[in-house]
Amino acid sequence: MNIDIFNEYKEIDLQIIESIKEDREDETLFEKREEAIKNIVSLDLNKTEIKRIYLEQGLYDLDKKLECAIVEKISSVKAEIKEIANKKQANLGYATANRGSNFFSKRV
Repeated sequence: MNIDIFNEYKEIDLQIIESIKEDREDETLFEKREEAIKNIVSLDLNKTEIKRIYLEQGLYDLDKKLECAIVEKISSVKAEIKEIANKKQANLGYATANRGSNFFSKRV
């Protein structure tokens, strides 16, 4: 029974990592993960026993992979936002330059 909850947590983590890599964020997976964590905490085990099972199941390494995937995604999104901001600033600069009066088009 206890191992089943940890296996469920592991499967959810793997699904989250895959969804992040495929650029489809699914909030329901994070909600399922949160529910699995609540189930783990509510077990009749002390902290050392939970930690032992957590490490034996390889969940620590899996959580580190999940953290790296999230950090990479955040970095790429920040880079995209910065690139969009630079393009917007360049477009505003071009528009401002073109909006000003052009003395070549004036009649004398």
